[in-house]
Amino acid sequence: MPFVILAILAFIWGASFILIKEGLKVMTPLQLAATRLFIAGSVFTPFVFHLIKDIAPKDRKFLLFSGLLGNGIPAFLFAYGETKVESSIAGALNALTPLFTLIIGSIFGSIVMAKNKTFGVLVGFLGALVLILGSHFIDNDFDTLKSGEHKYSLLIILATAMYGANVNLIKVKLSKYKALNISALPLFFLAVISGFILLFSNWQQLETYENHQIYKSFGAIALLAIFGNSISLIMFNRLLQTSGPIFASSVTYFIPIMALVFGAMDKENIRGIHAVGMLLILLGVYLVSKARNREN
Repeated sequence: MPFVILAILAFIWGASFILIKEGLKVMTPLQLAATRLFIAGSVFTPFVFHLIKDIAPKDRKFLLFSGLLGNGIPAFLFAYGETKVESSIAGALNALTPLFTLIIGSIFGSIVMAKNKTFGVLVGFLGALVLILGSHFIDNDFDTLKSGEHKYSLLIILATAMYGANVNLIKVKLSKYKALNISALPLFFLAVISGFILLFSNWQQLETYENHQIYKSFGAIALLAIFGNSISLIMFNRLLQTSGPIFASSVTYFIPIMALVFGAMDKENIRGIHAVGMLLILLGVYLVSKARNREN
């Protein structure tokens, strides 16, 4: 069952980057992220008051932190990042999550960082550099490099660092609770915050209501919210509780592959150097996972 859940999550989250791209055709990054979180959290509204009773008052603040790290802030970072970064590249960079899970876990003592794991981390981050900067050096395109567009990739990397922090937070502070509780409640909190953001985002004044693109874009974000956030988050938290943070984070082995497939279907400019960068990231994740398995 863990491998089945892993495969389903890879497909859902692999498609999320192309769905964000579709949403950005109409919405601003702020509108997109707030709409996504509002829909995702609203799904759980009927259950919130029942579920909150099962959470000890001292742990409720960790639910809010988990929501911000695992969904809230990353939703905005990915939306802004994909205004300049191809969806397939965003998907590949997302594979850094297990490396950040290891780094942050080692900082707070929940995971031991051995030398062989450190090598895997370095290989993974080398892959990220190749992915972000490789094509510029091959083409001698230093003007584009100087423009700073590559910095949008750093927003996505920051989002993956937050994912890694959230994995450790759940494992250390919230693993005693049911997956539904630690999925629904943070998303509901985010829906309330996002509702206020939408009130001041001029969402209702989108001129594209006159054409069909608004319906395609809104449909893409609704799918992303319901499947990419609400349903998949329950599945991921369950996987995290039963299989541990490293195995759960290894879903990012497969997310880049799916993102690459969806990007190719959308005729994105995917080059050989991008594949090299992605493979280096995945090699780094593999080396880290192999080192951990050897320890166990």
